[in-house]
Amino acid sequence: MSGLEALKALRQTTIVKGPIVFYKDDGDKTELIQEATEVQFGSNQKRFKLDMQTNFSNEDQLQDLKSVVFCWLQERETNVDYKSKAAELGIASFKYLNRTELETWLSGSIETCQFIEGLGTEKTRKTENDLDVKLETRAEEKKRKLEDPQLDRINSFERESIDHNAALRGSKNIDFGYLISDAKTFMRELKRTDSKKSKSSQKSNMIKKQPIIIVSPATTALLSLSNVKEFLEEGRYTEPVPTNRPHSGVVIINHRSDRLVSAAQKIMVVDNTDLFTSPDYWNRVIAIFTTGQTWQFAKYKISQPESLFRKFPGFYLGYQGESTPPQIHDWNVREIKVDRGDKRFKDKVIVRDFWLEIEKILINKGYSKEQ
Repeated sequence: MSGLEALKALRQTTIVKGPIVFYKDDGDKTELIQEATEVQFGSNQKRFKLDMQTNFSNEDQLQDLKSVVFCWLQERETNVDYKSKAAELGIASFKYLNRTELETWLSGSIETCQFIEGLGTEKTRKTENDLDVKLETRAEEKKRKLEDPQLDRINSFERESIDHNAALRGSKNIDFGYLISDAKTFMRELKRTDSKKSKSSQKSNMIKKQPIIIVSPATTALLSLSNVKEFLEEGRYTEPVPTNRPHSGVVIINHRSDRLVSAAQKIMVVDNTDLFTSPDYWNRVIAIFTTGQTWQFAKYKISQPESLFRKFPGFYLGYQGESTPPQIHDWNVREIKVDRGDKRFKDKVIVRDFWLEIEKILINKGYSKEQ
């Protein structure tokens, strides 16, 4: 049994909220993961060894099944509590970004996970198999045509013809071997150059990490984690519902663009900066939404809004026709206004203009494909 098979079995169970059952060495069930050596997912009769290596990586190291299952069981815990419990039980813990994307994949919200090796190969293998079948079918059809006696009779009347270029070429053989040798040398150099460019491009993409958008945690905010995905992905604004806030505190926004590298087409949205454990997180911030309340910035890297919005692009989302807090203009924050009620036909235009602005920011930060 492969590590990828175990991850898929776990995901099938987590999506339908099925049971995860642990077993000890003697075959008895246990509720404690630190005592268990095997695990069974949902109605699947297979048992997987908890110490088996999976295809999920953290800090470029493949992780065992126990640490992956433990990560999912701690989905509702904060990052600090999760790491504390993992250390107490002697189970490996994951970086915040790896943990978030793994939990999002296991919940069924996304179909791929950049930290799981081999997820994209199955579709490629199926395409190759389909192509092999088509080629075999064409070969069989060609063979049947060649064996057709009617074609044999017609072919017997064929006469070889030459065009005027062939006639003018003459009967003297010319050795073009030196051109073949030169062409081979040229092709080797061309492949070597392309390989270097490809490796350089891959390295550049690997260095880039997901950009981050910060929204306000205020209950009065019109844009929160509960409605930001529908607004920025589908171009439809709905009232925020505080109870729909994801437990992980993170939402992944998918934004396809031919102008941006792949890392910039999945954007993290958070409303809490307590989990920014290194300065690198702030380097990835591309936009901050505010309601105009200064307490939002108390734990930020820069707590003074006038200085904050000189370094980071700021946005304010309000209703059309309602007054904007005067400090918004003093802070150099851009206004976005949506209609109340069912007037939703302008939403897509508003979101399109927002993404045009964000793409300019991303290109300036080095996420362009044309670098």
